[in-house]
Amino acid sequence: MYKCFASSVAFLFFSFVSFSQIQTPQPSPPSTLTQKVGLVDIKIDYSRPSMRGREIFGGLIPFDEIWRTGANQNSKITFSEDVEIEDSKVLKGTYSIYTRPSVDSWQLILYNKSDNWGLPRNWDENLIVLNVKVESNELPFSIETFTIAINNLSNNGATLDFYWENTIVSYKLNTLNKEKVISDIKRTLNNNPKSQDYYKAAVFYLEENLDVNLAKKWIDKCFELRNDTPYWMLQKKSLIYLAYGDKDEAIKIANQGLVLAKETKIKDSIKMLNDTLTYLINN
Repeated sequence: MYKCFASSVAFLFFSFVSFSQIQTPQPSPPSTLTQKVGLVDIKIDYSRPSMRGREIFGGLIPFDEIWRTGANQNSKITFSEDVEIEDSKVLKGTYSIYTRPSVDSWQLILYNKSDNWGLPRNWDENLIVLNVKVESNELPFSIETFTIAINNLSNNGATLDFYWENTIVSYKLNTLNKEKVISDIKRTLNNNPKSQDYYKAAVFYLEENLDVNLAKKWIDKCFELRNDTPYWMLQKKSLIYLAYGDKDEAIKIANQGLVLAKETKIKDSIKMLNDTLTYLINN
C-alpha cells in the first residue's frame, strides 16, 4: 500500500515538473525563407540575432574575419537548379553561408558542407563553391535584427540581400531562366500548342526584349484560338503592338480592353487599362 502511494506521489511530482518548465524567447530565433525566383526554388534557413545595444560590425563581428552569417547552427541556402551569383556559377544543392565583412565590402562564401555549428573546425578551401566580393552600403536608418532577404525579383533573377545595424549588402542572383524558357517555348509551340501557350510565349518575348515579330505572331495566334477576348490579354496585346511599331492599332486594342474592364467594375483593372492607354499615347 505504501509503495503504491509513493509511486503515485512520484508520478504526480514528475508530471508537475515536466508540465511546469519555463519557456522563454530565444535570443536568436530560427527563420526560414522560401522564394520562387523565375523557375528556381530557393530556401534559406538561418538564425536571427539582434543588436540589443551592441556595436555589430567592427565590434561584435570583427572586420576582415569569416562570420557564420547569423547565429547558432549554420545558415544554409538551397537552390533547386543551377544559378549564378555575381556571374559565378553555383550548382544546385545546399550550402553553408559564410561572409567576411570589411569596412566597405563583404565577401560571400558558399561552403559545400552544411552540418557545422558556426565555423568548421577544419576549414577546407576545397569545399568553397563560391567566393565573391561586393561593396557594402550604409543605410539611413538602423536594422535591429539580422535579416537575409531575396528582393528585386524579375523573370531571370533577384538580389540576395543582407541587412543589419546600418549596413546593407546586395548580391546579383541570376537564375539562368531565359535560355530554359526559350527552349521550353520552342518545344511547346511545336507540339499542338494552346491559346495560353502562345500568350505566355508572346508576353515573355515582350518582357525580355526578344524578337518582337515572333511576339506579335504568337499573340495574334493566341486570339485566333480564343472565343473570348479578356481585357488583361488585350492589355498585353496592345503593348506588343506598340513594340512592333503599330501605335494606332495598339491604342485601338487597349480601348477595347478598357471597355471590357469597365464591365467588370473592378477599379484596379480599369486603372490598368487607363494607365496603359496613357503610356501608349505618350510613346
